[in-house]
Amino acid sequence: MAQKPNGFVTTADLIPELEEIFEPTGRDAQIIEGRSDTYFSQKVRNLASHRDNSTSFVKNGYADYLKEDRGFRITDKGRDLLKELGDD
Repeated sequence: MAQKPNGFVTTADLIPELEEIFEPTGRDAQIIEGRSDTYFSQKVRNLASHRDNSTSFVKNGYADYLKEDRGFRITDKGRDLLKELGDD
């Protein structure tokens, strides 16, 4: 998100970007029975559906979920965290 224009990325765009970074293998790379997506892509989509969980980066204020745009926008708190981690 921090590298995107306006700090925004759709969930659909996030899936292939994270697949490239994490290179899922094993079960994560398998197609879910009766569907056309992998277990890994489902986990990425769960970032949105589980955004109200106490451990989510949305609930903790590092990003906002924009339902109408189907994606995430990094917050100032999220940018501050990246700076602390040296990933800005």
